[in-house]
Amino acid sequence: MQEPMLSLQKVNKMIGRNHIIRDLSFDVNPGEIFGFLGPNGAGKTTTIRMVVGLTGISSGDIRINDFSITKDYKNAIQYVGTIVENPELYPYLTAEKNLLHYARMSKNVTKEDIKQRLELVRLSHVRDQKVSRFSLGMKQRLGIAQAMLHNPKVLILDEPTNGLDPAGVREMRDYLRKVAKEENIAILVSSHLLSEMELMCDRFAIIQNGKLVKVEEVSSEGQMDVASFYRIEVDEPNKAKKLLLDKYVDEVGLDDEIIRVNVTKEKIGKIITFLTNNDMTIYEVIREKQTLEDRFLEATEGEVS
Repeated sequence: MQEPMLSLQKVNKMIGRNHIIRDLSFDVNPGEIFGFLGPNGAGKTTTIRMVVGLTGISSGDIRINDFSITKDYKNAIQYVGTIVENPELYPYLTAEKNLLHYARMSKNVTKEDIKQRLELVRLSHVRDQKVSRFSLGMKQRLGIAQAMLHNPKVLILDEPTNGLDPAGVREMRDYLRKVAKEENIAILVSSHLLSEMELMCDRFAIIQNGKLVKVEEVSSEGQMDVASFYRIEVDEPNKAKKLLLDKYVDEVGLDDEIIRVNVTKEKIGKIITFLTNNDMTIYEVIREKQTLEDRFLEATEGEVS
């Protein structure tokens, strides 16, 4: 198993008497896109600012490629590319000259590297155009190219699809997935677009009031210990409901003669066998897929992000 490229270890942030971030711990692995979710004011941006050293950590540690951001900032930060909130660009310079300027701040960035990054974010055709003429989406894509110039091991993005039209959002998603897999980069993404995060990310963390609520894989269908809602159509639903309440579950829904239970994949198999052994005829079992939005609202008790 690969070691995490980014690791938060019991991170706390105090501002005066306010405890903003509380014992926050999670890892981001090479080659994965990790979603960072939470309602407004949950502490997402504060956490990102601590990861990149823009604000101090009160206690705990953040390690990037096993270098501590607090004890060895120079070595840790060299592996990071980031856009926090909005990309910082020079509007009076062209796209190419913006990247040339930032290239001077890093070692071993060549003109070929700049050319490749502009091609990857589909801005080659406007390389000689001033950034002041760019749309918000174009600026966002140029910011991604800028963050990737020095071939980082960790890419941290706050609202990377902000301002993009649907085609641009899909393009950005495909680009980030390609970069994560082909260059084995750990990508941490914070966004309000839950439907897009569901398509983009491999795993996600939810924080609320500065505390970690959960870390899960986006696709949990294959996990035996993750509960889901199942709809079971049987010949005698009332009898089946009574049997299940006596034996297997604390709550059984009954809607239009269809039983509804919230159980793990392992338990649904046992339930089917149990009902069959009790002379029930099962016509259909359907798993209700829970979206990332459903899981987010469930974890945060309905608070919007």
